[in-house]
Amino acid sequence: MSRKEHPLVWHCHDDRNFAELMDGWLFHGKGCIHPDDIHSADRRFLAKSSKRVYRDRYRDIFKSADGMGLRLFIGAEHQAHFHYAMPVRIMDYDSVSYSLQKDLIRRQHEEAQDLAEDERLSGFSETDRLTPVITLVLYCGSRPWDGASRLHQLLDLERIPQQLRRYIADYRIHVLDICHTSDRRLKEFPPDIRVLFFFLKYRDDPEKLKRCMAKEQDIRRDTYDTIAESVGEQRLKDIRPEEKGGKINMCKAIDLLIADGEKRGEKRGIAQERQNTKRAAAAAERAKQKAQREQERARKAEKRVKELEQMLRLQMHDR
Repeated sequence: MSRKEHPLVWHCHDDRNFAELMDGWLFHGKGCIHPDDIHSADRRFLAKSSKRVYRDRYRDIFKSADGMGLRLFIGAEHQAHFHYAMPVRIMDYDSVSYSLQKDLIRRQHEEAQDLAEDERLSGFSETDRLTPVITLVLYCGSRPWDGASRLHQLLDLERIPQQLRRYIADYRIHVLDICHTSDRRLKEFPPDIRVLFFFLKYRDDPEKLKRCMAKEQDIRRDTYDTIAESVGEQRLKDIRPEEKGGKINMCKAIDLLIADGEKRGEKRGIAQERQNTKRAAAAAERAKQKAQREQERARKAEKRVKELEQMLRLQMHDR
């Protein structure tokens, strides 16, 4: 994880923000996931594959989601740059997650001594079940996601006969490319996440941003701070728009940002005009000095010519 992703990761560690992100992503904003359903899980995974070999992994975010009549483990990986081996990375994370669950079940059975003979080899009973794991990749780069979305896209299958390829296991990952997802899809997210995504998508086009957010609701202070840090906009940190009840009116914030940009543009225009005037004056002065030097060289050359002519006349007179 790079520093550019830190604000988003920090924002999503909050159970409320994580619930809104997942509800918009998985259920298109239908309110199926609530903050009370979200619980933090251990982001560090340490699995032992042999007596001396350990697999140590860290996820950006890893939480459990209860409710909906089921339980899920949901991990989110934040990317500001391409990761061309992402399917392998996600497959590794998920595999370790399932291995840890299986090991926990095995230890419970060892303590209870309740496995049948055929079940002791695996430490897993016929009725045991693992908790499903969903891993989502949140990509906020300016270029369209160009990495693989399936394991098969990373494999050299050219020399593999077509009839054999169906036996090679594939692994699909789920990527949300914020800056290249349609506005219609982004509007399915809850207000704070929606506004955050629009700022990431239209960070360089305040007018377009304002049109997309014409009917947006106010957002929470933590979302506003995340937006300011994520888009690298110092002016948003300096601007203090109207805040009521812990929420901020983003349309007013955008108006202030545009107005501030216009003022800065005017100042830059005046400064540029002054600089151009200085450059023109300096160029004129250099041209003047050059002309004076040329005149001086011409005067000296003319004087030298006259001296040579005088010398020639004297020589002719002596003869």
